[in-house]
Amino acid sequence: MNDYSFYKSLYDRELNRRVHFDNSINLPVTILTLIVGLNYYYIKNIGIKDINEILFWDYSGFLLVSILFLTSLFFLIKSYNNLFRGFSYRNLATPSEIADFKNELDKYNDQVDEKVSFESVIVEKLNQVSDNHILINDQRSIDLYRCKTFIILTLIASGLNIIILTIKNLQI
Repeated sequence: MNDYSFYKSLYDRELNRRVHFDNSINLPVTILTLIVGLNYYYIKNIGIKDINEILFWDYSGFLLVSILFLTSLFFLIKSYNNLFRGFSYRNLATPSEIADFKNELDKYNDQVDEKVSFESVIVEKLNQVSDNHILINDQRSIDLYRCKTFIILTLIASGLNIIILTIKNLQI
C-alpha cells in the first residue's frame, strides 16, 4: 500500500465517523423526550395532590432527575454542535483549487532542480486534515459517551423516584 492510499483511508474513516456522530443524535433525543414526558405525566396525574402534602424529600427526586437531564442535554448539544460554536472541520480544498495548485506545482518543478511531487503535498494535506478530524471526532465521541451515561442515570433516577412516590401514594 502506498502512502497516499493509507492516508486517504484514514481521512475517509474520519469522514465516516463524522457522519456517524451526526446520525447518532436521534436515539438520545428520543429517550430524553420520553423521560420528560414520563416525569411530566407523573407529576400531573399522580404526583402532587395537595400543597400541604408536599415534602421536600418526597419530591427532591425530581430535582435530581432535572439536574441529570440537563447534564445529559448539555453533553448531547456539545457532541452535536460543540454547544453553539459549531465544529471547525478542515477540508482539503475545492477541486478547482487543487487543479490550480497542480498547474502551479508543474510550473514550479520546471524551474527548479529538486522536484516536489504532487502526491507528497496531497499526503501532507491529508495528514493535517485527518489530524483535525480525529481530534474533533474523538471529543465528540467522549461527549456522546457522557451524554449516554447521564441518560442512563436519569432513567434510573426517574424510575426510582416514580417507584418511591407511587409506594408513598398507595400508603396514603
